[in-house]
Amino acid sequence: MLSRDEWLDLARKLDWDFSYVTERDVFPEVTSGSPWLRQEEWKDWDEPFRTTYAEYVANQSAKEASVRAVREAVGQAADFQKLHPHWLSALKLHAATLPLAEFAAVVGNLRAARFGRDSAWRTMSTFGALDEIRHAQIPLVLLHDMVRHDPQFDWTHKFYHSNNWVAIAARHLFDELLLASDPIEFAIATHFVFETGFTNLQFVGLSSVAHAVGDRMFETMLKSIQTDEARHSQIGDAVLAKIVAHDPARAQYLVDKWFWRTWHLFAVVTGFSMDYLTPLASRRTSFKEFMQEWVLDQFVRTMEEHGLSRPWYWDTFVESLDAYHHMVYASAYSYRATVWFDFALPGPEERVWLAEKYPSTWPMFEPVWRRLADRWRESGPGVEWHSHGATPVGFCDLCQLVLSGGTPEQNTAVTVTRGDKKLVFCSEPCRWIYEQEPSRYEAHDDVVKRILAGEAPANLLELLRKYFGLTSATWGKDVERGGYRWLGEE
Repeated sequence: MLSRDEWLDLARKLDWDFSYVTERDVFPEVTSGSPWLRQEEWKDWDEPFRTTYAEYVANQSAKEASVRAVREAVGQAADFQKLHPHWLSALKLHAATLPLAEFAAVVGNLRAARFGRDSAWRTMSTFGALDEIRHAQIPLVLLHDMVRHDPQFDWTHKFYHSNNWVAIAARHLFDELLLASDPIEFAIATHFVFETGFTNLQFVGLSSVAHAVGDRMFETMLKSIQTDEARHSQIGDAVLAKIVAHDPARAQYLVDKWFWRTWHLFAVVTGFSMDYLTPLASRRTSFKEFMQEWVLDQFVRTMEEHGLSRPWYWDTFVESLDAYHHMVYASAYSYRATVWFDFALPGPEERVWLAEKYPSTWPMFEPVWRRLADRWRESGPGVEWHSHGATPVGFCDLCQLVLSGGTPEQNTAVTVTRGDKKLVFCSEPCRWIYEQEPSRYEAHDDVVKRILAGEAPANLLELLRKYFGLTSATWGKDVERGGYRWLGEE
């Protein structure tokens, strides 16, 4: 009987010459991606895991058993209810944004499983599609039991089926990233930038935070998903190397575009969780420190190994580490009823911690939170609307998130006129991305444009109920309902 190493390469490399159709017929550029290269150029494509199907099934079975065991031990509703209420909000945020985005990634992987230009790539993409089905199912099943105790957890499934403004922004990103990209762009954008650059490391960092908080179920879920991500993310590195060799300008563009596109949503989901929704006693590092340690050094090193430059906006990105997620969090807190999870008002000790971690920018945010604290003192606990906005805010025409670039003292929003339309972007990189491929983005309307067109109601309560799909039981509130002891002591 042949050993594994004797038959593996033959089984993985099953490309052949076509006799009655051309290679371009089988792999048209519009669906396979550009630059279009002959099969001869792809024959040395490889990735380090070299997994067989039997190995894949055995590994996944063991991981499923581990998840089931932890669920049986600490995955019941009573276990979730023991968690800190601030952390539960972080859990709801991740629970909504993660699973159905993972399910959309099934489509991207399956497209590559058919139109990827090397058979080993197609095999790995098949495994990747199976991975993403699993990544969608795990949080859905783990959090289903919580819905009867906390209806906000219903947004684990409902989120992407709603017109909530965060869902609009997330769909705008993931539809392009996972559903509309050809296999080459998908591999570089999803596997290299998003997974290798962000989420693979995010799962490592957040699982550590979950451990500190005492959330064994979320910790196990993240670790189980991360091991899958580590494997199929290697597709991106191998595809990028090939594109750099044949069209370095295209490779640089795709990395520049998708690093910024994915950074914004990543900053919201992970930045909120690390700097605001993790209980202070359980915080190990700030979001900025996590980015510097786990993302920046690794990403820059990998870019240099491929002979690519840092994205042209790198200085802008580094500056945004000190401010962007703080800007969005302050904006979202002021409009918390427009989302499906609760927000924590940072108290004096938390603000001291944030000032230590963000010395150059926190002095600009401190007055914002002091004013919000004063509003709670004026109203007393339970009066949410006294510290809540009422007028719809502006959104970026590219990322579809609120215009929160820059700092409280200097917003970085820019405007561009195209024909009879005036567009507004939260930053120069968002403007640049839009102008490279305007046909991809120009038909998309944000919430404000939908209100002005009569598609969505202008009244805030009507907007929440009829358009965002929220109810008084599910829309976001202050997690303590303003009942902070320190409000009477500060």
